[in-house]
Amino acid sequence: MPIQNKILTITSTLALALGVASAQTATPAAPAAPAAPAAPATTAAPTQTVTFKDVPAGHFAKDAVDLIVQKGLILGFPDGTFRGNENLTRYQAALIFYRLLQSGTLGGGTVSGSDMTTIAAGIQEVSTELASVSTRVTDLEKLTADQQTKITALETQIAALPTSGSGADTTALTARIDALETAVKNIPAGVAGPAGPAGPAGSAVSTTAIEARLSALEARVTAQPATTTPVTGTPSTNPSTIVIGDTGTVATTDSAAGRLYVGANAAYSIGGNQNKFSYGAVVGSTQVIGPVGAQVSVDYEPTNGTINADLAATLHLNQGGSFSPYVGLGFGLTSSKTRSAANPNVAAATGTSTDYSVGGLVGVDYRFTDSLGVYAEAQGRYYITNAGIGTGLSGTSAGFGSTAKAGLKFFF
Repeated sequence: MPIQNKILTITSTLALALGVASAQTATPAAPAAPAAPAAPATTAAPTQTVTFKDVPAGHFAKDAVDLIVQKGLILGFPDGTFRGNENLTRYQAALIFYRLLQSGTLGGGTVSGSDMTTIAAGIQEVSTELASVSTRVTDLEKLTADQQTKITALETQIAALPTSGSGADTTALTARIDALETAVKNIPAGVAGPAGPAGPAGSAVSTTAIEARLSALEARVTAQPATTTPVTGTPSTNPSTIVIGDTGTVATTDSAAGRLYVGANAAYSIGGNQNKFSYGAVVGSTQVIGPVGAQVSVDYEPTNGTINADLAATLHLNQGGSFSPYVGLGFGLTSSKTRSAANPNVAAATGTSTDYSVGGLVGVDYRFTDSLGVYAEAQGRYYITNAGIGTGLSGTSAGFGSTAKAGLKFFF
């Protein structure tokens, strides 16, 4: 006998055994309605009668359908239909028998021997599918329990997150947990196996996808900071650090980059009756003590073999700018040939003298880049001594001299 006819007989027997003796008295003899496919639930015991859209009042099988649905043997389809004219698959029949065995109705002594024989034959017919359904239901129950355990753990972690300051969107996380709970509840009770015709399409929920989403959610929760420490007091000395909130007094320290420099120059000196060209070098720092810097310069005048060395304290008026004027005060010494005793304005045949001076300077730096620039400088000296010809002064008396310079500077 085909499975559809057997299930039809079994379903009718179940209805009769459960107390619906008058299921076919309202209409002439007609084909009994096939049982509707199983809905996604492992066991069910509804307390109210489900009204199907395709089983209206007055239908010849309505009482039988209502009682079987009331007992939880058949739940109908999610769209609210019974689909009594469709054939049952072996898996659907196995699920009906599974629910019947779970309900305990067969042990109540209300089913006759002949009916029990018919039911037993039907169970035997679908025994393989029944065992498969039982195994799958057990697996799904275990999976549901595992998923619930994970969800509970996630809810605990979310509850432990700080309510502010961490950036965690607990509202979004809670909404996703609720969605996952709904998806778990809608996992189908059974799916069509490799044998027999394909069963009806159930929920499209993929347990693999749920596992992946739960794992991703766990990773996100784990990555959230547990606490947030307010930023107070003195911030980090890292100049790139951004501090939000009350930071107290912020002390800033300028970078030392670009303070030191070296340079080369050409100079022209004016003093008494001698005008002379020289060339030299300079080294210094724009800041040594606070805003005060220092500079050492050396010039060499090849005509008389004169060497001028000066040390000055400087003050740059536009520190760090591309155009930076500066002023300075200091002292120096000049080493040159000794003056002739017969004529102080010319050098003696032999001998070298060192003369001392004090003076000031004014200049300006112009930087093309952070490391390269040009400068111009005017320097005035007052020679305290005048024993050498290199001062450029007439006679041997003390006096003033000046030098103008221009050259390149390299900053680092």
